[in-house]
Amino acid sequence: MPANEEMMKQMDEAAEQAEIEIDQNLDNWSAKDIVSWWSKWYMRAGHKRLGRLLVARGKKASNKNTELPF
Repeated sequence: MPANEEMMKQMDEAAEQAEIEIDQNLDNWSAKDIVSWWSKWYMRAGHKRLGRLLVARGKKASNKNTELPF
């Protein structure tokens, strides 16, 4: 497997781990907690992947007509 493909695979796996963490904690987290989460994961998962996770959660909340906890 070329190095670039391996790196993308590792980033995808990190994004999956970041997703699990945010799903477990989002209801209880403040904006500062989200900043800490982002700082923890962005080098391993990448800004785009993390951004997509946050946008997806925002869409879920708006579809359920609920407010986000931050």
